[in-house]
Amino acid sequence: MGRRVAGVSAFVLLVFVAIASAWEQQPHGHRDGSAPATEFSADRAMSTVREIASTPHPVGTAEHDRVRDHLVGRLRDLGLDTEIRHGVGRIPLDRSVPTLGAVDNIVAHRPGTDSTGTLYLVAHYDSTPSGPGANDDAVGVATVLESVRALGATPLRNDLVVLLTDGEEAGLLGAEAFAASGAVDPRGAVAINHEARGAGGPPILWRISHPDGELIRSVATVPRPNTDSLSTALAGDQTSSHTDFSALDPAGMKVLDWAFAGRNAYYHNPFDDPDHVDPATVQQFGDNTLAQTRDFGARDLGALDDGDRAYTLLPFGVLLVLPPWVIVVLAAATVLLVATVTWRMRRSGELTIGRSVGALVTAVLAVPLAMGAVYGLWQGIQAIRPEYRALFVDPYRPQFYQAAVIMACVAVLALWYALSRRWFGSGATAAGALGAVAVIGAALTAALPPSGAIVVVPAFVAAAGAAVALALPQRWRLPVLTLGVVPAAVLLGGTAFSALQSGLSGAAYLTAPVVTVLGVLFVLTLTHAWPERRGALVPAVAVLLTVVLAVAGAVVDRFDDRHPLMSQLVYALDAEHHEAQWLSEQRPDRWTEKFVGTGLPPEQFAQLWDETTASGAAPDRQLPAPRIEKLSDTTESGRRQVRLRVWSARAAPSVALRYREPVESLRVAGREITPVPSQGFEFVAVPPEGVEVELTVAAGPLNLRVIDYSWLPDSGFADAPADIFYRQDSEVAVFTRVRW
Repeated sequence: MGRRVAGVSAFVLLVFVAIASAWEQQPHGHRDGSAPATEFSADRAMSTVREIASTPHPVGTAEHDRVRDHLVGRLRDLGLDTEIRHGVGRIPLDRSVPTLGAVDNIVAHRPGTDSTGTLYLVAHYDSTPSGPGANDDAVGVATVLESVRALGATPLRNDLVVLLTDGEEAGLLGAEAFAASGAVDPRGAVAINHEARGAGGPPILWRISHPDGELIRSVATVPRPNTDSLSTALAGDQTSSHTDFSALDPAGMKVLDWAFAGRNAYYHNPFDDPDHVDPATVQQFGDNTLAQTRDFGARDLGALDDGDRAYTLLPFGVLLVLPPWVIVVLAAATVLLVATVTWRMRRSGELTIGRSVGALVTAVLAVPLAMGAVYGLWQGIQAIRPEYRALFVDPYRPQFYQAAVIMACVAVLALWYALSRRWFGSGATAAGALGAVAVIGAALTAALPPSGAIVVVPAFVAAAGAAVALALPQRWRLPVLTLGVVPAAVLLGGTAFSALQSGLSGAAYLTAPVVTVLGVLFVLTLTHAWPERRGALVPAVAVLLTVVLAVAGAVVDRFDDRHPLMSQLVYALDAEHHEAQWLSEQRPDRWTEKFVGTGLPPEQFAQLWDETTASGAAPDRQLPAPRIEKLSDTTESGRRQVRLRVWSARAAPSVALRYREPVESLRVAGREITPVPSQGFEFVAVPPEGVEVELTVAAGPLNLRVIDYSWLPDSGFADAPADIFYRQDSEVAVFTRVRW
């Protein structure tokens, strides 16, 4: 076999390994209802999904109450001491107008035999008004219930609590109310949270409490420990996506936040129904939850503070877990190995130090270049399909676009390789590729040692393979080099595709760096296989394929009755002045252009909807204004204390109170709200009698605005066609002012 054919074959092998690794990580198959009673069955879990996710059930609706009561009955049938805990929750995030609300958490308890703490199985049972919530989060609820059933009647060592939270979609309200109530077990509390941001794909542990050492030891025992320490480090503080983790972790719980994100076009979508649930995903979710429940159920939950760990996923459900100091040592060893390889190649006349440094620097620069290329690609696709700009999820048929993202990264790597060979030579380019990955791994490790594992481990193996290859006869060098790059191919396939499934909008920041950093090692096989005279054709062909794939995606992906376009619209009525506006946070689309144009609304509307980008005049629908009643009003020592009641005359499910004067203290529905919001609050799931509010301000006039909100599709004011669905914040809002 010629050296060129051998090099191309080795490269193709690495690509095959990457693809196989990505495929292997995806869920495949599920157990039916005839599975043994002690095992998790996706078919049995799906019966729960069908029972509770046939229609939307947001907090404050009759369907929500039906789902709640059904779940209470199911948990009691499973032998757990079950209760509904009423409370008032507050979104656990900094907001000038935070969301509050009345919530009904379902808490079911089974005592342990020799308890050291409590294991909480957590999922939320409410949905958005825009969809039935089969994946988000009926699958999570069903996973918890089927796992408890599979445990049988034999108790665990530790206490077990099923916590089905309420009001998560409105603002993590149920989890925050539970945490604020002081109900978290002080001896030791571990929570396994179940979430979804899509309709398939592998459940991924994307966020975890710290220190995570003992938690990760348990994760490593589950059948599919899909996680790595770089992803959890990034998700911990650098994400705008919030789950009940954001309320439970600050309360002292050790939280493992699991979610799946494949096929995320169905997130908060009318077709997030049981027919769009992947049983294979449910099976993988359940197998992991049942294994973790049994493991944590037997552990000492009071002794879980064992520092952080570095970890990365290998094929066939193997999680490599290492102390951070090992990553530091490997990072340093990798740099030394690369230096040794470079020195030996210099002595053999294959490169010069200057040229190898040049190749290293340009290889590092290829990473931000690939990120820019993918970002530009997605911007270009949105220019062709402007309706994508409004999406916070992927198109329904993202496969061609996903392939275009990968091909764009390949084009950047091919361009770098072609230029580097021309400028610095093939030997220096190979050494530069190794050096670039070693430097990036060392930088990650220096910034946060556990996060470097995903780069340092494959870089060390590749550098070791290169060092060994140089000591072998020529015919053995390519096989050894290829073997050394296999770990990079394995990690690239699984990690890059999981990142790609989480969303095209984030591909520039998640997928592109992984593909570029680990993919650059693939070029070690091409030293003698790259075409010398027509090398420029390779990146040119890659660019062409990127364009072709993007265009194919734009042609294939179309919105229709089964794949509706998401739109956002608000009908707002100033009841005091009998003036109404249509408002939208999105640019006008083919549906909302009938109601709004580009331009800001009148001031009284812009003050309440400050993210509006499009507006238009609307008819006065003669809706009654929300009501506000003064219950008491006293002034003492320059402080005015007002007690009032707010409710909706049209039975809207939520109300809001806005104020202009600085408020010194605020109590809503019996709960003291600290710190006091700067502009007001919104309260969801308003009881029929309304919400009682107490506030203290400086003596003087008090100017208030009261607003109520209901779901726009329920009004019949702007019935959308079948190929359009309204985003969950599409509302009918009525407001008025009060001056006391």
